[in-house]
Amino acid sequence: MNRTTLIITIGIIIAICTGIYLYTEWEKARFDAALPKPPTDEEQHVADDNTRGHWHNGEWHAEPHTAPAAEEPLVEVAPRVVPRLPTLEEVQEELRAIVARPLPPNADELMREHYALAEETIMLNEKARTLSEDEFIKRSKDLLERQLDWNKRFSKRSRERLAAIRQAAEAKRARARSNRGDN
Repeated sequence: MNRTTLIITIGIIIAICTGIYLYTEWEKARFDAALPKPPTDEEQHVADDNTRGHWHNGEWHAEPHTAPAAEEPLVEVAPRVVPRLPTLEEVQEELRAIVARPLPPNADELMREHYALAEETIMLNEKARTLSEDEFIKRSKDLLERQLDWNKRFSKRSRERLAAIRQAAEAKRARARSNRGDN
């Protein structure tokens, strides 16, 4: 790049920057002219005097009226009825009963079977490249059927346990209701 090209480039950049500056100043002046003018001190004083008073039956009153204090509320508010929540001790007792409930006899067996199925799935996926496609599909189907069977047994046990927990909670609520009714 020669010296004249550099000088011309710098001149163009300076001209563009000057043009942008002048345009923004012109836009700012145009915007300021479009804004409404604030009232002068004299206009403000007259407006303040006018807002301090009011007219009644053709007569000017300088002092504002005071609103009479309401003696009764306009709307009568009824107290909200809040349902009785169990106390912290009742909740803790119920949680202790749930946690203390022993697992069913087949829980350990189900968990061991679950872990064995998971390990078998991992091993099958690792051996996928060494097995033939038919053998891999056969083993996958067998594993999937065993997993579905496990899910059914686990779901049945979970439903039975949940039903037992619900029955115990209902019995406890019924006892609490009867105790409150006796007092």
